[in-house]
Amino acid sequence: MTAKRLFILMLLKLTDLVVVVGAFLASVAIAVSDSQHGLFGVFEMRLSVGNSLFLGLYLLVWHFTFRAFGLYGSYRLAPQYREVRDLSLAVLVAVFPLVPLGVVFSFDYVTPSFLSIFAIAVLFGLAIERATFRAAAKQLRALGLNLRNVVVVGDGPHDYELATNLSGRSDLGYHVIEVIQLPEEEGLRQRNEVIARLEELFETQPIDEVFLSVPFNWQPLLRDVVSLCDEQGVWLRIMTRVIELNWGRAMVEDIGGNPVVTIFSGPAESSSLIVKRAIDIFCATVGLMVLTPILALVAFAIRLDSSGPIIFAQERVGYNRRRFPTYKFRTMVENADRMQADLEHLNEASGPVFKIRRDPRITRIGSFLRKTSLDELPQLVNVLRGDMSLVGPRPLPVRDVERIDVRWHKRRFSVKPGITCLWQASGREPNFEEWIKADMEYIDGWSLGLDFKILLKTIPAVVLRQGAH
Repeated sequence: MTAKRLFILMLLKLTDLVVVVGAFLASVAIAVSDSQHGLFGVFEMRLSVGNSLFLGLYLLVWHFTFRAFGLYGSYRLAPQYREVRDLSLAVLVAVFPLVPLGVVFSFDYVTPSFLSIFAIAVLFGLAIERATFRAAAKQLRALGLNLRNVVVVGDGPHDYELATNLSGRSDLGYHVIEVIQLPEEEGLRQRNEVIARLEELFETQPIDEVFLSVPFNWQPLLRDVVSLCDEQGVWLRIMTRVIELNWGRAMVEDIGGNPVVTIFSGPAESSSLIVKRAIDIFCATVGLMVLTPILALVAFAIRLDSSGPIIFAQERVGYNRRRFPTYKFRTMVENADRMQADLEHLNEASGPVFKIRRDPRITRIGSFLRKTSLDELPQLVNVLRGDMSLVGPRPLPVRDVERIDVRWHKRRFSVKPGITCLWQASGREPNFEEWIKADMEYIDGWSLGLDFKILLKTIPAVVLRQGAH
């Protein structure tokens, strides 16, 4: 890392901590403003060893949280929303340690109102700070400063197109030194010529990154370039036209010293999924506790309305085609699943799914439960078990899955199924093709923000009794 980059990184870290401390003090002042201390009661805080240690440890929590979320890495090629997403997740995670730290150090200002104010204030402050850094970097790059020198190595017109794009995007801050065109034939002499030219460039000019695109028959060259860049401390970005952005994502992992490129669909195993799971557990636990009276009333109504079990467990297909029992309040007559074969000719749904708008098997209370989506509440147990999430593609019965004959439709199994989903929250009754496309849109664009948006849209959709049931 160059001295300039190290200085910018240290400045960013210092500015982050200043914003956190400022938001912390401002939040304490606002939180205690209605007490006897007044708006400026924060200045009456005693500068004790305990308070100093408390704040020092908490700043360390922020620093390591930001490092864990990659917020001190390069976002040069990343869209701005990715930094905002990572920042939001880091803030969400870093706020919670205030509670145990406040208890240990007897810091009385850690209250629910303070935590809410602090989370909003620090996120707002850090977002402005990061946006300012981005804007400043963009201006510097437009002036020819803060540029990274790159060499493009490849075998076709795509590489010249890449070089043109890198040079034409001043906001990226790249200066293309040279495009090294690979010979038509691969051999030891040709490989040596490419490596020799790279070595010459490394010796004569400051090179920060190499973009490498090679066909499969040039694997020995790939190893040589990787080794050379590693020795010289130059970043290497390997491009491939095997992976199309519209059908898969990739990440590199290490298994026993062997680099493994993993191509996958859906979200990666990341901190975002850990947060998603934590939210699922918290919301499902609180939901079951708060909704206990309603659950009891529904169970009592089902028992009065018809004979049979209160809870209906149906085997459905979830993440990576794992089968699990889905729990719902029973809305049909007993043994309704055995009657389905005789009703297949009445199926009104397109594709492999089975739906009848006026299903004769539905009980009186069952009709009400379906319209209000109350029949879905027991699936909070599925969320706690880990079979499902709050948000995700709806789990399909085994019967429907066995009739899916389009391969790309099965990509919906690359994520956990959910209680609500994109098309349900929209309040529409889609056909199967629209249903699947909405699921793919969710999988490809997944983020915690999208989950939150779907949950918010689900509330009016349920209250107004819209969407499919």
